[in-house]
Amino acid sequence: MTEKQRRELAEVGFDLDRLYQLSRSKYGVSQIRSVLLCFTGSYPGERPGIADVARVGEAWRIASHRPGSVLRAQLAQRGLDRLDPDNGLTRSALGDSKPLEERERKPLRPRTPRRAVLGWALVLLLVVVQALLGFVDLGIGMVLGGVGLIIGWLLPVRRLVYGRRTAPRAVKVAYILGALVLCYATASTGTVAVMALGTHGTVRIAYEDGEIGSHGTHYRQCYLDLPGGDTEPLRTTGSCPAPAGALVSAYYMPGGDSPLRPVLADSASLERAGLLWGLPTALGLGLLGYAAAASTRGLERPAPGARREPLGRATPKGDRRQ
Repeated sequence: MTEKQRRELAEVGFDLDRLYQLSRSKYGVSQIRSVLLCFTGSYPGERPGIADVARVGEAWRIASHRPGSVLRAQLAQRGLDRLDPDNGLTRSALGDSKPLEERERKPLRPRTPRRAVLGWALVLLLVVVQALLGFVDLGIGMVLGGVGLIIGWLLPVRRLVYGRRTAPRAVKVAYILGALVLCYATASTGTVAVMALGTHGTVRIAYEDGEIGSHGTHYRQCYLDLPGGDTEPLRTTGSCPAPAGALVSAYYMPGGDSPLRPVLADSASLERAGLLWGLPTALGLGLLGYAAAASTRGLERPAPGARREPLGRATPKGDRRQ
């Protein structure tokens, strides 16, 4: 944009930095074109249509701090509050009418602090569930936990935090990297839990058995005789590290009824395992924290005393009772 165009859009009430952010998506580019068409002389001889005015309204909600009444006044000054009968539509372009393509699209939800807090709280809940699943089973924790974080992006983040709008690239990248790192950390969650909560001692290798997994795969499983008389399988699959009857060093949960299975490790392994779990976990939570902080930009803060927007389905303005 030229300096004159920037000055004209700033006088109307647009935040230029937020307008530039819209250009990162294909639909955002069409919004910017409609803004230039309505408020600058960038397209001489071309008259805005009702679809352009509707896109301007969407861009205003994202790229301006001013109320909608200011936009309606600006459009009225340019004769765009009501379009010509030649366009086939004579109702107001803001409020009770929409372009044909907008009638088929669900209305965008408002971006409020309440929705942002709820959305990221649900993501945090999914992270906790992933960690709990990792306690019980490594594969279940990584697979179901990863699927849960994908669902967390599609539902809590995209729908609640952004109201189905396109999220900035920085938020997307931070969320994806954070989810991948947390999935990696889940591989060590159960091991660290056994080593931190269990007892270290000498156990005896009981036997090795061939088993069939849920998908029909064959694998070897090693069993240990614990000091209390219980026989438990190792947390990881594979052949036994020594012949039956040999004594090995391991961490285990006393009692024998815990979902946390024994882990072969000496007393010096706790610090190393803690680092392998703690560093990725801290990095993953930090990336998700950055994504949450970045998503707070551009939130619509309700005026004091204003009625709260419901968290359910948004209602088009034209369907609201006056």
